[in-house]
Parts: sequence; structure tokens; C-alpha cells
Amino acid sequence: MLQYFEVTKRSPWLPQVKALYESAFPANERIPIKHLLDDKIKREFWAFFDDDFRGNLSATETAATPTFCGFSNSITHGSITNIVYFAVVPELRSRGYGSKILQAIRRQHPDTRIVVDIEVEEDSKDAEELERRNRRREFYTRNGFDSSPVDYIWQGEHYRLLSAGGVVTEKEFRDFWKEILKNVPGAKYP
Repeated sequence: MLQYFEVTKRSPWLPQVKALYESAFPANERIPIKHLLDDKIKREFWAFFDDDFRGNLSATETAATPTFCGFSNSITHGSITNIVYFAVVPELRSRGYGSKILQAIRRQHPDTRIVVDIEVEEDSKDAEELERRNRRREFYTRNGFDSSPVDYIWQGEHYRLLSAGGVVTEKEFRDFWKEILKNVPGAKYP
């Protein structure tokens, strides 16, 4: 059964989350993890574990040791939940964990429109990158996300917004970030 726990500076799973965060997102798409852990912005930062998975156990693991599967970092304001960062452990991808994590987020926010951003496929630098971006889009589409009318540039990368539970307009998205970042000096919003 998939379970999730808050990620804090004192969480025993913080090293696993940090390692996955740094390997799953290129440097230009990351903010320092200390900002994901501070309380200037109210975030939901969750680590996900499966206590039923019995893959290749290491010498230090027992059958009762939950398996770290991934993490999500999201912000909710008003009727929008923005999944800012979301990753599944590479060895566990294509086993349904990503879908289960999205379902857990939806259960926590049944009355919000949930948005994610993906890198725009047309900007791919090579065939391998294009394939990764297409797989990402297909994953979100299978999980009920549709294209929205919002494209933006952040940290030098071109993103397209996808949403589930209803369309989010460009004005709503920009207003969301203006409100979230209003008390963070020097913060740039999409």
C-alpha cells in the first residue's frame, strides 16, 4: 500500500528525496532544496513509500521496510493545486507509482484544478530528449491531464501547463504565482 509522509529538514528520508530531486531535474529547473523546505511558501512536500513492494531487498532491508518510491512538492491556493516537482525512483518507473502518487494528490485536493508543467516538445534538442518529453506528456494524458492555453518561460526553459479537473487560464496561473510569491523578496514568477 502506498503511503506518504511530510518531508522536513529532520525527515530521515530527506537524503533519498534530495538525491532523487537532484537526479530527476536538471540544474536550471531546480531551486535550492532549502527553499522547498522553508516555510515562506506553504507547500506540501511528501515522500511516498510502498510497504507492499518486495523487489530486490538490500542486506539492510527487511520485508517490513517500506520502499521509497518518489516525492511530490505542490502548492495549493484557492482553487488551484500546482504540482511543482514530482519524481518517481528510476528503477520503479512504469510500475504505476506515478499514477498512484497523482491519485493521492487528487484525493487530498478533490475540489481544485491540478496543474503540472512540462517542457515543450518542440524545443527538444535531440531525439532522446524529444522521446522523454513525449513520454512525460503521454503519462499525464493517461492520468487525466489536458493541455491548457498557458505556455511560459522560467529559468530559460519553455514550459506548457497541463491541467486536470478543469482549465486554468493564463491570468489565473499568473495571479496564482503573484499571490504565492508576494512576500518572497526577489522571487520571479512564471
